[in-house]
Amino acid sequence: MKIGQGEISDPELSELSIFVWNVYKGQRLDVFEHDFKKFGSGKDFILLQEALVDNRMPLLWKADFSAYEWHLAQSFHYKKDMSSTGVAIGSKFSPVSVEFIRSRAREFFWLTPKLTIFGEYEVMGQRILFVCTHVLNFVMTGAFTESLYEIAERISKFSGPVILAGDFNTWNIKRYLIMKSIFRDLQMEHLDLENDGRILKLDHVFVRGFEVLKAEVHHTSTGSDHFPLEIKLKI
Repeated sequence: MKIGQGEISDPELSELSIFVWNVYKGQRLDVFEHDFKKFGSGKDFILLQEALVDNRMPLLWKADFSAYEWHLAQSFHYKKDMSSTGVAIGSKFSPVSVEFIRSRAREFFWLTPKLTIFGEYEVMGQRILFVCTHVLNFVMTGAFTESLYEIAERISKFSGPVILAGDFNTWNIKRYLIMKSIFRDLQMEHLDLENDGRILKLDHVFVRGFEVLKAEVHHTSTGSDHFPLEIKLKI
C-alpha cells in the first residue's frame, strides 16, 4: 500500500536522519501523535512497526507529513473495521523499488505472520537498501531463526549500503545472540545506542557502509510501549 508522493527521487544528501519506532498501533492516542510529530518531524526516513491503516494514523501522515511517501506491508486486517497493521517506510523521497516478505511461520494463538519491507532508494548516485522488520514473537526458537534467515537472504542479494531496523522481539539472550550472528555474517554493524537504559531490548538497528554519527533512544516518549530510536548516518 502506498500513501502520499515523494518529491525528490535522487536526493543530494551526505547525511541521513532516520527515525525508528514500534508505534503500538497508535493506541495511546494523543500522546502518540504528539511524540510522533515531536521526534519524527524532519527526518529523512521513518521506519515503523505496528503501523495502523485506520481512520486516524493515515490522516496524521497526510496532514503533518504531507511531503512524505509511505509504503506499507500489511500483516492482517481487523474484521471489526477492516483496518490493517504492519510495517511501513516513510520518506520525502520516492523509492526505486519496494518489496516485502511475509514470514513463513506464524504466531502461536493468533496465527498471524510478521512482515518485513525492503525499500531501495537512490541517494548521492548510489542505491541504499532500507529494511524495516517486525520479527516473530510467540514462536519456538527454530521459527524465529528461520524468519531472520529469510530477511538475511534478501539482504545478501544487495551489495550496497544497508539500514536494517525494527522490533526483533529479542526477549532472551539466545534470540539476541542468534540475531547478531546472522547479520554479522552479512558485515552488518549492530549499533550500540546512546543512553540505552532499556531493560528489555527488543528494537535494534544494523547498518553497513555508513559512518555512524548518532544513535540514541528517546526515553522521554510515552506514546507507545516501545521507545523510539533516532539514527544519523554519514554516507
